Amino acid sequence: MKRNPQTKTVVSNNTPVMKCRAIRRRKMGYDMDEDEWGVGVTLVPKEKIDMDEMGAISQQRCTVTQSDVKAAWSMLEVIIADALANGHNVELGQLGTLSLGVRVKELKEPGEKIRATDVELGSVTFKPGVLLQKQMRRVTFKVDNDCLEPTDTASLADALYDYFADGAHDAINVKQFTRLCGYRETRARKLMNSYVADGLMERIPYSRGYYRPTKGNFGRD
Repeated sequence: MKRNPQTKTVVSNNTPVMKCRAIRRRKMGYDMDEDEWGVGVTLVPKEKIDMDEMGAISQQRCTVTQSDVKAAWSMLEVIIADALANGHNVELGQLGTLSLGVRVKELKEPGEKIRATDVELGSVTFKPGVLLQKQMRRVTFKVDNDCLEPTDTASLADALYDYFADGAHDAINVKQFTRLCGYRETRARKLMNSYVADGLMERIPYSRGYYRPTKGNFGRD
């Protein structure tokens, strides 16, 4: 371990390694019936680290206790959410900056004036800071080249299991599913709907097109 001289942060000397899985994807621009494929990779995430675990790690590395970390973060959650809701960008030290994005609803007539009711929240964006960018440049990758064939239903089920296992992801939309399976959006949507019809997946209400596995399927407890 070594300390960052500016923040006193303990930084691991170990080179971070991320595991990737090679997958076969249908090349963009080709007809669905043509056997033209490209190769890509998808990240295989490890289990999530929650506040309990981060508190335990902090307790090992400095004088604060696990409960101190949890209490401080609980207050920060409220402060950050309030600051964003009031139009502030929130700088999280060298970790990065959070900011809000907005979008306008589709207007009915060209040249129509935009009203306040036409504007809605887009997303919360994160811009990595100095420390995070430095750490990411140290990352190396380990690739599993047992490529996923999109036409292999069993392999696709395995990929979905990896995607959702251990709470790595809570939901998936059709665009994310196309990157996972290699199909174009129309076919991917039909496949997703077939999972819903078979009771393997369910649509999340009011989520703008997100799906999640039903309990007991694709790694969901």
